[in-house]
Amino acid sequence: MNDPKAFDIELNGQVAHVTGHTIKSAKVFHIIFQSRKPPLNITIAEDTDGFKFWTSLPEGRHEEAELAGKVIATYIREYRRNQLCVTTTDKKLPAPNLFD
Repeated sequence: MNDPKAFDIELNGQVAHVTGHTIKSAKVFHIIFQSRKPPLNITIAEDTDGFKFWTSLPEGRHEEAELAGKVIATYIREYRRNQLCVTTTDKKLPAPNLFD
C-alpha cells in the first residue's frame, strides 16, 4: 500500500504538516507545527511486554507523540480505506441516447 508521504493534520486546533520517512525498517513521522513549537519526530516503539506505543525521537515529548500518533494513524487508516473504495470504469461504447 502506498501511504502518503506528506499530509496535513489538525492537532489542538492547529494545522501541522507531517512527512513520513522509513529509516531501516522503522516508520518515522516528522511533524512541523504552524506555531513556534519545535518540530516533533515520532515513531512506534514496543515495550518488553510487546505493547506498542507512540514515542518521540529523541525521547521527552511522549504526551505530544501519543496524541499526534493517534491522529496520524487515523488519517492513514482513512486514506487507505478511501484508496480501496475507488471504482473506475472503462466504457467501450457511448451510452445510448434515449431520443434516437
